[in-house]
Amino acid sequence: MAEKTNKLTVGLVKSELTDFAQIARPEASAIEIEGIGTFYTEPSHPHPPDWIANFFGTTLGPSLGLLSSSAKGILLAHVPNGGVERILAVIFGHGRHLLNEGVLEERFGLKVVLNSVDPDSLRSIDKTALGSIPKQSREQISREGGAANFGIDIEQDLVNSVTGKSRFKLFGRTISGRDTFAGSAKIDVSNVANFLVETLKQYESEVYKERFDWIDQIKDVRSKDTIDCLNCILVDRLKAGDLENIWMAPPEILEWADVKGFRYLRKRSADVPDLDIKELLLAAGDTEITLDWLKNAQIILFSAKSDDVADRWPVYKCIYAEIEASGAMHVLNAGKWYQVAQDFTALVNEDFASIPESTIELPDYAHESEALYNKAAADHLDGSHCMDADLITHGGGQSRIEFCDILTPNKELLHIKRYSGSQQMSHLFSQGVVSAELFVSDAEFRQKVNDKLPDEHKLADTSARPNPADYEVIFTIISKSANALNLPFFSKVSLRNARRRLRGYGFRVSKKKVRAIGNVA
Repeated sequence: MAEKTNKLTVGLVKSELTDFAQIARPEASAIEIEGIGTFYTEPSHPHPPDWIANFFGTTLGPSLGLLSSSAKGILLAHVPNGGVERILAVIFGHGRHLLNEGVLEERFGLKVVLNSVDPDSLRSIDKTALGSIPKQSREQISREGGAANFGIDIEQDLVNSVTGKSRFKLFGRTISGRDTFAGSAKIDVSNVANFLVETLKQYESEVYKERFDWIDQIKDVRSKDTIDCLNCILVDRLKAGDLENIWMAPPEILEWADVKGFRYLRKRSADVPDLDIKELLLAAGDTEITLDWLKNAQIILFSAKSDDVADRWPVYKCIYAEIEASGAMHVLNAGKWYQVAQDFTALVNEDFASIPESTIELPDYAHESEALYNKAAADHLDGSHCMDADLITHGGGQSRIEFCDILTPNKELLHIKRYSGSQQMSHLFSQGVVSAELFVSDAEFRQKVNDKLPDEHKLADTSARPNPADYEVIFTIISKSANALNLPFFSKVSLRNARRRLRGYGFRVSKKKVRAIGNVA
């Protein structure tokens, strides 16, 4: 057994790569280690760090003796795996740069850790909250705990890496994993073979499904080959005009009152009130649709207040697409591809289909703004009260909360929004949940709501908890499409979560589509 503790970083080479020459860069020199594998490296050249000349110039004089060097090495080893062999790479220093691009399996380290860690002894999790603008964060806790201590939303958070306490002495005490697996243990060249065998064994295990089965619901796609394939399918579908489940939307939450309009492709098109994939292709004219074009052509947003350009984004970042490939559903969201497990896809789609359609009759949207529509819709619904933009200041930090857009005499709470991307939809659903929860649980909030209501809608006693079963929350989506209401997958996930919370309180929940007609704003 090794006498000293070494920190090891291990990756798994993709199964189709069986020759070391396919894995290591050709400029690396090789040293065979009998019975173990082949070590690759390249010479490192000590040199003064750039900051000496860049910051100090010649003021420090010559020959300081301050030198830096980027040593790098990889050990490639064949490891038996049920009658076949897999290749594992032990990475030293900056050795990752000696590997050809895309040779390592994604999420190898994550699976090893989840199969090897004590589930109640996690210390750190890196995650991405999915939405129109994915938000990456790292959460660490001061003492070991389970996944519940990290506030993970198992349906909307993508877990990228995990650090925790190992159940196996061979791996050392603390292990971490994402694409590669890292642990500190008494391992050296004399016993590394056993270490690699156990690492591969833990990767193949499915123990993690007992406590972490949700980890496979959504994963980000990082394989260049897979991304290239998905982008080719997207481009081919755009060229063919096959636009089913392809949308366009701003990749950020907008204040629609300040949206004058959008312009496709700089000066080549007129301003439009909203983004539409068919209109984009018309604006492109005879231009060949390519991936480079999608990533370089610009969508421009104009401010209603200043008439100036308020923002701009590449077309590619404004496209939301759902594409079936290799037996799985893939989602393009804010310029990033994700793969969704088939059973989770079916579950979310079934749940969305099960949400009842509201029977309330609403006019079509042919208005200059949501504010004007909400007022007209409230007038259309006899005895209804428009509460759009009538915000209630409440809670810590003086949060401003909109109770609903329209309150009807039948105690229907309408939350209305034009479709504008996953994050905008998530904001709508969150608004409905927050206001409803406060309405049920907080007498002070009910009093503030009551102060804004006309006499015919006022509560008789704001101190008494209302019966949620008397109320229906209606999420109303304005869309140009003539088809039945459909939402992007991540929006369906957000709605699923919102509905579950509202029904937990006892509210009825339904969905409603309003058709946008004409050249509306």
